Amino acid sequence: MSQETSYSNSGGFQPAAPAPTQAMAPARAKTVETAFWLLLAAAATVLIRIPVAIVTANQDRYKSQMERSLGPENAEIWANNQIEGFTTAGIITALILIALALLSRMGHGWPRIVLIVVVVLTALNTRVQFSGSLVDVYEVAWVTLVSVVLTLAATVLLFLKPSSDYFKARKQHRKSKAAAQA
Repeated sequence: MSQETSYSNSGGFQPAAPAPTQAMAPARAKTVETAFWLLLAAAATVLIRIPVAIVTANQDRYKSQMERSLGPENAEIWANNQIEGFTTAGIITALILIALALLSRMGHGWPRIVLIVVVVLTALNTRVQFSGSLVDVYEVAWVTLVSVVLTLAATVLLFLKPSSDYFKARKQHRKSKAAAQA
């Protein structure tokens, strides 16, 4: 007799009960899925900010403002430093947002705390860009503001009850899965 069938008391064949399997992972909350896509959009916006900064730094209006503020000999150095700063910060911020999006989607709740820090720091950066230190970089500031709004919306979604319930369920699922493997 095979393992897939057994005899019943009535004399007929019945399929054997399937072997117990691990519990299914909890379904992902729509709020988490939406936050994931918002964070990817925010990362893309941060990357879009790089060419916007390069174009802005190479505009005649921008160059003349820098020359008046810093002198002609320092204007080129300032422009290169601005471009390098926006490029480096943009790539790092985009990578952080993508990593936090993926971790949140996988069911980890702790990235929400990191997102709060990212939103605050990026919002402060936006305020500095709008206040204009030596020169006006409003084009870059508007792109940064869009990124802040997208990240803030994603962060709020990740703190809503359906998201919190999903993170708790995923944590419990990971614990039971680890206990079953031990």
